[in-house]
Amino acid sequence: MKKICVFCVLLMLLLTSGIAVAENKSKSPAMARTVYSLIDANGDAVISVTEHAAFWQGRFRDIDVDKNGKLTAEEFNAATKEFFGNMDADKNGALIAKEYLAFWCGPKAVAPEKITAKSRKQLDYNQDGKIGDDECVLFWATNFYDVDQNHDGKITMDEFMNSMTKRFKEIDKNKDGFISIEEHSYFMSGKALTGK
Repeated sequence: MKKICVFCVLLMLLLTSGIAVAENKSKSPAMARTVYSLIDANGDAVISVTEHAAFWQGRFRDIDVDKNGKLTAEEFNAATKEFFGNMDADKNGALIAKEYLAFWCGPKAVAPEKITAKSRKQLDYNQDGKIGDDECVLFWATNFYDVDQNHDGKITMDEFMNSMTKRFKEIDKNKDGFISIEEHSYFMSGKALTGK
């Protein structure tokens, strides 16, 4: 009987510690909740173009705070600041390539030795319907280079916001000051498929 009681106590301690670990994981830093892991909806470690499009449609709905089917610059900027905060793993106010690529491509992403503007400008560059690790890294490394305006190897909040202000205007094809879900989907699909 004594052995059974000890076993029950140990089992309860084990279950309690498992619950605590699970709770800590749900409150873990943003790096554990990378966009890469969110996009990979079926968890097969391969991101399809379809998963990519579905993620960004869902993200549009999250950003569209007033649920009117279009994004204002204010809504877009709030989401942009949130993304920056999520990427800035060490919370020092600047993004380095390692943080940036880990956020977009997963924690195993390795930054290329040299990042230039001549890297890939589309995600699925081999057009196989999947976004491979190398495709993800090359695309987001190029994006890092473009956003890092002074090319000092880090992106400040100002650089990020300046770049995203330009991005808002680029997505807003009809120049009405709002981004519709159609404009957003078209832009994000273009980045996945053609790099336009």
